[in-house]
Amino acid sequence: MVYNNILTPEKMVGRTANLTIFLGILYASLSIAAVSGITSLSTRGYGVQSIIIGCTIVGSGYGIRYGSKVCLYMATVLFGMLAAYFMYNFVINKSINSIVRFTFSVFAVTTLARTIPAMAWLKAYGSSPDRSSRYKDFFLRRTQHK
Repeated sequence: MVYNNILTPEKMVGRTANLTIFLGILYASLSIAAVSGITSLSTRGYGVQSIIIGCTIVGSGYGIRYGSKVCLYMATVLFGMLAAYFMYNFVINKSINSIVRFTFSVFAVTTLARTIPAMAWLKAYGSSPDRSSRYKDFFLRRTQHK
């Protein structure tokens, strides 16, 4: 939780999990759109392999949400490899798409790397990441008032 504008380790790990899940869903949905026939996406490198990568990212995000250090490390390495791949594509193709994907990957790597000490703290004290979601809270409030 956030007390006195302080970001607690529970909240930090929860937000990192949400970011990882969001980026995985984005990557997988763009890949599914490319496979289903949108040629502009399929020429930019989205495809069946990207669906598998996106689902792996989503799975590791849920693993982070439920307190898995292995999933946190795996997501950090995966986004690091994606950042290197997108930078390589940018150098070869000089495409703005590659640099945008590189930027998202670097942002994810830095966020995940900053979360590693917070996850270690959570494990040391037997706590768990914050699993709350403002969207879930919003919809639960709506259904409870009916």
